[in-house]
Amino acid sequence: MTKANVTHPELQATFQLEILGVKKNPSSALYTTLGVITKGTILEVNVSDLGLVTPAGKVVWGKYAQVTNNPENDGCINALLLV
Repeated sequence: MTKANVTHPELQATFQLEILGVKKNPSSALYTTLGVITKGTILEVNVSDLGLVTPAGKVVWGKYAQVTNNPENDGCINALLLV
């Protein structure tokens, strides 16, 4: 899968964002290196489309999001943006 449905907790809005990679999978260290996505996995997603900027004025490219569903059962990835 290349995209995830990511919900921004403060805006209460959901965006379909591109997955850049798997940061950490709590199920197994091997899953982290293989890039397996399960419930609880921390993903790095591309948030450049949202227009988030740093206090210095630079555009933020990647942020982390945690998977909240079982992608192997649902067929899609739902995640919550970590702010």
